[in-house]
Amino acid sequence: MEAVNLRLQGMSCASCANTIEQAIKAIPGVNECSVNFAIEQATVKYNPQRTNLKTIQQTVANAGYAAQPIPERGTAQEDAEKAAREAKQKELTRKVVVGGIISVMLMVGVLPNMIGIELPWVPAWLRNSWVQLLLVTPVQFWCGKTFFVGAWKAFKRHTADMNTLVALGTGVAYFYSLFATIFPEFLLTRDQQPEVYYETAAMIITLILLGRLLENRAKGKTSEAIRQLMGLQAKTARVIRASKEIDLPPE
Repeated sequence: MEAVNLRLQGMSCASCANTIEQAIKAIPGVNECSVNFAIEQATVKYNPQRTNLKTIQQTVANAGYAAQPIPERGTAQEDAEKAAREAKQKELTRKVVVGGIISVMLMVGVLPNMIGIELPWVPAWLRNSWVQLLLVTPVQFWCGKTFFVGAWKAFKRHTADMNTLVALGTGVAYFYSLFATIFPEFLLTRDQQPEVYYETAAMIITLILLGRLLENRAKGKTSEAIRQLMGLQAKTARVIRASKEIDLPPE
């Protein structure tokens, strides 16, 4: 029996962790599998005569995720993980800032229609559907790219996850608004107002990205705390043998 710890990539919710866990458990020769979504790791115990690490990694890849064995803890490995997390943090921060600014602009633009009162300080151009389309498009397809990629991977697996929900919700709001912007006469001839919901798509994407930003920051602090605790671990153990005290590695 062998055991391996895997670093997982691509998970966005607890459903993803469950999907990976069930996929690995279905491999002949795997005796035990536990996936921890919080620290993005999996612990697998398997029979090397019936399966191997490559098969496990390929199974995870077929499920739409990535898995790499975690090497022995060391400064280089810990620094690499910290750098990757910081890079992700910077990317999420950029997207949240861009999405937040555009979402506020869109909300200001639709505010008069929402409350039914004309607000003279709201510029007319900000209420224009074409301007709103121009503003929301980078939020939809740059800030929200990860949701659509994740939803497509889930679709190929014949499953659904949080990415599917976000992609469907924001996609419907965006493309219906796009249709209403390009073909308003189609709706007007059917006694329907060509309402647009660009601000809805932008706000949903931005708020969920903000949640992921805070989640990533919390994971970083947790990893750093664990790293510091492991640094406090005793490097040697003192034992008495043949009436003499000697220092040995704790293993």
